Amino acid sequence: MMSQDLFAEVAVMGTALTRTLHYSVQERLREKLAPGSRVRVELGRRSAAGIVLSIGDTLPQLPDTVTVRPIQDTIDELPAIPPDLLTLCLWISRYYFYPIGEVFGLVIPFGASEPIGAPRNRAGKKTLRKTVEAEGEGGNGGLKDIELTLHQAAALAETLPFTEKPAFKPFVLYGVTGSGKTEVYMRLMEKAAEAGNGSILLVPEIGISAQMETIFRERFGNRLGVWHSALSPAQRRRTWAEIRSGARKIVLGARSAVLTPVQDLRLIIVDEEHDTSYKQEDHLRYNARDVALMRGKIVGGPVIMGSATPSIQTMYRCTEKKYTVLSLPQRILQRPLPELEVVDMRREGGRRGIFSYRLREAIGETIRSGRQALLFLNRRGYSKYYLCNTCGHALQCVSCSVTLTYHKDDDRLRCHFCGWETQLPERCPACGHAALFPRGFGTEKVEKEVRKLFPEAHVVRIDRDTMDSGRRLVSALSEVRSGKADILLGTQMVSKGHDFPNMTLVGIINADAGLQAADFRAGETLVQVLIQVSGRAGRGEEPGRVILQTYNPSHFTIDSALRLDYDGFCREELKSRQNLQYPPFSRLLKLLVTSGDQEAAVAGARLLTAICREKAEDFRKSGGSVAILGPSPAAFVKLKNRFRWQLFLKTWTSQDMQDFVQGVLETVRGAPDLRAVQITVDRDPSSEV
Repeated sequence: MMSQDLFAEVAVMGTALTRTLHYSVQERLREKLAPGSRVRVELGRRSAAGIVLSIGDTLPQLPDTVTVRPIQDTIDELPAIPPDLLTLCLWISRYYFYPIGEVFGLVIPFGASEPIGAPRNRAGKKTLRKTVEAEGEGGNGGLKDIELTLHQAAALAETLPFTEKPAFKPFVLYGVTGSGKTEVYMRLMEKAAEAGNGSILLVPEIGISAQMETIFRERFGNRLGVWHSALSPAQRRRTWAEIRSGARKIVLGARSAVLTPVQDLRLIIVDEEHDTSYKQEDHLRYNARDVALMRGKIVGGPVIMGSATPSIQTMYRCTEKKYTVLSLPQRILQRPLPELEVVDMRREGGRRGIFSYRLREAIGETIRSGRQALLFLNRRGYSKYYLCNTCGHALQCVSCSVTLTYHKDDDRLRCHFCGWETQLPERCPACGHAALFPRGFGTEKVEKEVRKLFPEAHVVRIDRDTMDSGRRLVSALSEVRSGKADILLGTQMVSKGHDFPNMTLVGIINADAGLQAADFRAGETLVQVLIQVSGRAGRGEEPGRVILQTYNPSHFTIDSALRLDYDGFCREELKSRQNLQYPPFSRLLKLLVTSGDQEAAVAGARLLTAICREKAEDFRKSGGSVAILGPSPAAFVKLKNRFRWQLFLKTWTSQDMQDFVQGVLETVRGAPDLRAVQITVDRDPSSEV
C-alpha cells in the first residue's frame, strides 16, 4: 500500500523572500519532521537552510512551471524553534512587515545550516540537562528569609495565581526607585520554577544584566541562563543549546532574550519597560516589550512590566483597565526618596561653567564623608562640536549630516553615527579663517574638570567611548559598587536599574539636554531619565540628594522631575497628545527611503508618497482611515553615505495600519522606479534615526 504524499511549507532562512516555498517530504524524513524543524533544501542551484512552518498532504495551487523538490535532510535532532516561538515569529513577520526567513535568521544566533547539536564541555563530550544537574540545580534558593513590605506582598498575592495556574494577563509593577521590584521578580520566577515552568526576565542593557546576574545566580544557581550580545559566539551557541534542551529554563537577558527557545515558558518579566533600548533601530525594528506581551498571550502566562516611570503608552493602557497596576509607592526599609534641589544656571553669573557653586560644594562634602557621587551628562566626548566664529560653519561628518564631536584624549573629531574620524583642522574648511572654537561639552571634558577640582578623588567614567566591551563595563560597575570609586561620571548607561548603596549624591549637569528635540516624545524621555537617575541616590543607609542644573527651572517637564511627580506629568502629557492625536491615541509607522544618490532618494520618497496617497483614497472608500504625512528629509538627512527621506502613516486602529501597509508594500514590490532605493518599514517608531 502506497503511503500518502506529504509536503512541507518552508521559510528559507536569511533571505528577503516575501513568500514561503513548498517541498516534498521523503519517507525517511517523515518521523523526524515537525513544525519548527530546521531543514536543508534546494534553492536554485544552491543548498539553503529553512524552517518548516507546516506539514500537510496537499499543495497550494502552483504554476505549471514549478517543480516541487524534496527536502534534502533535517539539520537538528530537535526542532530548532518550539511551537510558541514559531507562532511568535510568524506574528513578528506580519506585524513588522519583515521577511519570515530573515526573522528566523535573527532568532537562531549562529550559522543558518550549522547543527545545534548538544552543548559540549571542554573534553568535547556532549552534555545536555546532565551538565546543569551536575553543577547543581539551585543557588542559595528559597523564598532567602527576606521580609517583604506590605506593598510587595500585595503585588505577589495578585500575580501568583496567574503563575501557579498560568493564564495570560498583563501587569504593571509601578514602583518608585528602590522599592524592591527585583525581589518580586525573583519570587514569581521561583514559583514558576517550582511548577516546572520556564521564565524570561528582560533588562534594557548589558550593564544591568551583569548586575542582575550576580543576584539571580545566588537565588537560582545554574538553572539560570544569561543571554545578551556580549556573549562570545561559543557562549551563545552553548547557552542556546542548553535553553532549547530544557537544561536552563530561567533566562535573564537583554532585548533578544525574548526570542530564546525557553521550554514550558509561562512567565515573562520586562524590567524598566519604558526604556527605548527595547526598540531595535536597524534590520528587524521590533520592540521587545511589545513582543513579550504577544509571547505571553501565545503561551498563556502573565507578563509583568516593571518601572518607576512607565511609558505613556503603558500608563494609558492602565487607565483603560487593559493592564492591571501593582503599586510599590515606598522604598524598602522605609528609606526616604532623595531630596531634589534646582540650580538656575542663569544666575551663576561670572561663575558660569560646567559646575555651579552649589554642585561643586556638594561633591566635595560627599567624598570627604566617604560617600559616592554620581554625575550625569547625556553627552559623550570633550566638546559638543566645533564652530567657525567667522562664517558660522560647524564641522560635519563627510558621510552623515551631523556635527563631529571632539575627543581630546586622542585629539580627534569623531562621528557618533558612522565612526568616521579626522584631525581637527587649523582653519575653517568653508571660509579658510583660523576661527574654529569649541561649543558645548561632553563627559570627557567633564571628567577633566572633575579631576582638576578634586585631584584626590578616584573617578570612573562610563560611556560608549570608555566602555568598549561588556567585560569592561562589568569591571567598572564592580569598582563603583565595591566603594573603590569616589565619583561615577556617565551617560544614560548609568541612569537606570543600578543599585549603588553608598551613592548619596546625584548631580545632573545639564537637565535641559533633549528638551528641544524635534520629537513629540522629548518631554516623556527627559522626565523619565531625570527621575531614573535621581533614583540612584540614597538607596543605602544614608539619605540621598539630587542637584539639578538647568536653564529652564520653570519648564513643566523640569518641574515634574523636581517634584518626582510622574503621575501628574503623564496626565498633562496625555491631554496634549489627545489634542494632537499622537500615540497612544493613534498608530504611527515610518517609511524610510534611502539611497547613495540624493536625487534618487528624493524621487523615491515622492513616488512612494504618491502610491500611498492613491491607495489611501481607495482605503477610505472601503471604510478604513489613514493619514499620510510627508515626505520630508529625515532628522539626519545623510547617514553612512546614504541620503534619507521619510514619510509617516497615521491610523487609528492597529488593523487599519496592518491592512493599509500590506497593500502599499504589495504595490511597491512591483514598482520598477523604486528599485534604486531601499525602503525600511519602522512600525511604532521611537527615535529620529
